[in-house]
Amino acid sequence: MRALPLLALLAACNAAPSEADLASAGQVGYRDGEGDTTNSGERGCVKISEVLWTGSMTDAGVLQKDDVFVELRNECDRPLNISHWLLELSGSIDRSWRIPGPPDGQAPRVIDVGEHAFIARRSDGCFPDPDWVIPTLELPFGDALRLTLLDQDERLIEPAGSRSMPPFAGGYDGVSVRAMERLEIMFGGRGDEPSSWHFYTNAPVDVANNDRVAASCRQRTLASPGRPNSPDYSGAFAAGSFE
Repeated sequence: MRALPLLALLAACNAAPSEADLASAGQVGYRDGEGDTTNSGERGCVKISEVLWTGSMTDAGVLQKDDVFVELRNECDRPLNISHWLLELSGSIDRSWRIPGPPDGQAPRVIDVGEHAFIARRSDGCFPDPDWVIPTLELPFGDALRLTLLDQDERLIEPAGSRSMPPFAGGYDGVSVRAMERLEIMFGGRGDEPSSWHFYTNAPVDVANNDRVAASCRQRTLASPGRPNSPDYSGAFAAGSFE
């Protein structure tokens, strides 16, 4: 008879803490994506996989410096809702932005395992169908660029670039612009190492990777937003331009 109270006490000790308990202890609960909450991320499992810091260029030769984007790739073992995650920019410009949640009544944009998705400043330029739009998004044109992704609870997920160096790859040569692309490897390759990046190449691919670039921009805007990156057969990387 005396064992029952003891068992009840042990069960109470092993019960998962509530959100109220965590809040009173000054801790943040892990978000599991159930209900309307967003997922927490595990460090390194969402990669900043492509950055177009130059802006876009139309086939008519018009450079649009504010038409920039940042692409993410989900390497976690589950789909992720990254609404309200934080994207920080440091280096020659210091800014931060929250990834927007869905409009009222709509489901959030969930990134499937292995999928690429991208954040753009505009939807009326060379990238008409971004996954998220942040109208204040800006990237320095060739100056020091460091992007850091954090989840909604501001846990570090991924850094990319350098606060003191020009962009690791990509560029503008007066004729076309090329994105800074991450090597397509599932594990390894730090985002803050130049050797993890290359500029967009015209190497042939089995499935078109520029179909989310407007048809009127594909000759001069060399990028793969929301799609697997182009292969880099040279093994080389470039900082600041591809001239």
